[in-house]
Amino acid sequence: PITYMDSPYKAKIPINMHVGCMGLAPASHSSVDSIPPMPSGGNLDDKRIGKGTTMYYPVEVAGGLLSMGDAHMAQGDSEMDGTGIETSITGTFKITLIKKAAFKPWMGKLDFPLGETATSWIVHSFTEKDYLETYKDNPGEIYGASSIDKAMMNTYLTTRTFVMAAYGLSEAEANTIITQAVDFGMTQLVDGNWGVHGIIPKGVFKPEAVRRALSRSTPSRREMQDVDIPLSADNVHWGYFSKELSPKLTIESGSTVVVEMASHHACDDYDLMIKGDGGMEEIFEWSTSVKGVSRRGAKGSGDGVHVLTGPIAVEGAMPGDILKVEIVDLKPRPNAQGKTYGSNAAAWWGYQARASKVDGTPFTAGGFTGTPGQNDEVITIYELFTDGDKSYATPYYQFYWPTITDPDGVERDYIQYPGTCVAHDYKGFSSTVSDMNWTKNSPITYMDSPYKAKIPINMHVGCMGLAPASHSSVDSIPPMPSGGNLDDKRIGKGTTMYYPVEVAGGLLSMGDAHMAQGDSEMDGTGIETSITGTFKITLIKKAAFKPWMGKLDFPLGETATSWIVHSFTEKDYLETYKDNPGEIYGASSIDKAMMNTYLTTRTFVMAAYGLSEAEANTIITQAVDFGMTQLVDGNWGVHGIIPKGVFKPEAVRRALSRSTPSRREMQDVDIPLSADNVHWGYFSKELSPKLTIESGSTVVVEMASHHACDDYDLMIKGDGGMEEIFEWSTSVKGVSRRGAKGSGDGVHVLTGPIAVEGAMPGDIL
Repeated sequence: PITYMDSPYKAKIPINMHVGCMGLAPASHSSVDSIPPMPSGGNLDDKRIGKGTTMYYPVEVAGGLLSMGDAHMAQGDSEMDGTGIETSITGTFKITLIKKAAFKPWMGKLDFPLGETATSWIVHSFTEKDYLETYKDNPGEIYGASSIDKAMMNTYLTTRTFVMAAYGLSEAEANTIITQAVDFGMTQLVDGNWGVHGIIPKGVFKPEAVRRALSRSTPSRREMQDVDIPLSADNVHWGYFSKELSPKLTIESGSTVVVEMASHHACDDYDLMIKGDGGMEEIFEWSTSVKGVSRRGAKGSGDGVHVLTGPIAVEGAMPGDILKVEIVDLKPRPNAQGKTYGSNAAAWWGYQARASKVDGTPFTAGGFTGTPGQNDEVITIYELFTDGDKSYATPYYQFYWPTITDPDGVERDYIQYPGTCVAHDYKGFSSTVSDMNWTKNSPITYMDSPYKAKIPINMHVGCMGLAPASHSSVDSIPPMPSGGNLDDKRIGKGTTMYYPVEVAGGLLSMGDAHMAQGDSEMDGTGIETSITGTFKITLIKKAAFKPWMGKLDFPLGETATSWIVHSFTEKDYLETYKDNPGEIYGASSIDKAMMNTYLTTRTFVMAAYGLSEAEANTIITQAVDFGMTQLVDGNWGVHGIIPKGVFKPEAVRRALSRSTPSRREMQDVDIPLSADNVHWGYFSKELSPKLTIESGSTVVVEMASHHACDDYDLMIKGDGGMEEIFEWSTSVKGVSRRGAKGSGDGVHVLTGPIAVEGAMPGDIL
């Protein structure tokens, strides 16, 4: 007998109809399994491929041969447990052939399935960009090679190629814009050739709007307010968290505090981000006679980079408690001229440094890469401006990092030590840095007129957390259970963070503020800037814990609409590498971070909402979006976004009690469901078209879920087309061939194919 769970948690999953598997027949093989996605599309399982989205597929065979199926009612980013909510649908599609002669610049680079909406481009890539080429003799080998790490690298490279071609960008421009504006996330982790997507907001690419807004922009004055911890050399610690630090402020639970924070990248341009600001000047002073903050890093050797304000102690906080930190406000810190700037470093620790450059050569970073005197690290200085009631950042100028000698006489040919000041030689730069005895070995190479991308401002705190108990001091870069350098763009105004307390007082420190950043922090940093933050800090004692609080061994975020679960390559790298925490830098892995984030998310939702494991897994799969937080901090981060609205079972029960059946809308169908109109589990260039159309035609296609027989009565019975497809008795099998080889090696019921007149290899559908 079957074991049933008759009363599952009545989660409220928003409907988002989309097509999981749609694409063109490949040329390389006579038939291919429908499960792993490929350059000509197929089983992308991207929840964005729904109404209003346009897909572009490279044509590999005459006619294109478009097939579609595997429709979903809903799915989160990852398709975690194996499937979306699989259902049968009728779709209406307009299909247009784009001939090579009419290509836009980016179209000649299209060797992947590209999505487009009104507001964004959607780049897709996979563990193997073309697994049919990598494993051409045995494509099934992809199932043993699944990797998010490889999928992410392929998606970054594909995104870089696309934006350079689409918008005429240089490589340096592409990297900084991708880092600040593009969000990378998991598409699916179940289809052998695992998928990662990049979401590119079109609004970023409006340079004329930026120039007009800059011409109207006026300087702003720093808002005067009472500050509890102002910037000074005494009020910051540089590059580490430590349980041995004395508090700069001790507060009662429930207090609201105002804290100033300095960007550790401010000396990338001293005049724009430091000069005339007393607190900043004191922190960054470093001459032959004075070093404002002498200790930098956990060991004092530069092994840690962030200027952290604090720590703040909370009365009564003890190990096992939780600190709740509400971000009330974050305000930029204008310079003495009333303007606000930030810096992005495309540096050796960035993800892009792991890839070849566009010209095929490796990324160099002086002595770090064993290439003395050669350095591809680029700094982009951004300016904040307002356009109506919105704020944006735009690239102001760029420069290649020079070889610099510090006031102590140490020469470095890459970005190696925190607080290094650049002695610029552009017109109008003051002599302050040179007067402190900073020198460079040759003139700086500048890019004075970078593409004026329009990056929406999203002020957030990159590095905030509590001192850990395990070590006397720890490097500020890798994130840890008690928080630290999460680099999550969501940790801004209106977000509440929950941190597990490990030491008496908690010892909360904060810094590393960003104007903006995309999910991944791709090239090394967000737009690093200095800010003033207002925080309400509340102690939650164990005696007052809600059920989930006893499970809090990670930094948890909360907004009005969602929970944000964070985890990393190592959930607690200080335990894994307790004898040498620096070993985490050689162990970075998205695959491991994703597994830890899934496990942490499962534990959280089970505790918070009283779910069984089976309930948790299906709700996570359909409702939770997993994405890259940062791929630059050694202990790489993945987050899970849990929408709170899913957990309103009473509202669901009320709605169900009022629900009335609906009738299927009658419409003309070009390809109705029948055993003859589908092929099960494969794409093939040898299939005869079920429909041949002219370019620009609109077609209506019925699609059957391959999971419909999970409950025949609810999803098949009484529907002639579905009954014909799924009939399988001792005497009849409605669709006999299932899979590329007919052995079940492929699962999707695909309608079609549709041929387009005149479509030839090298064109685009």
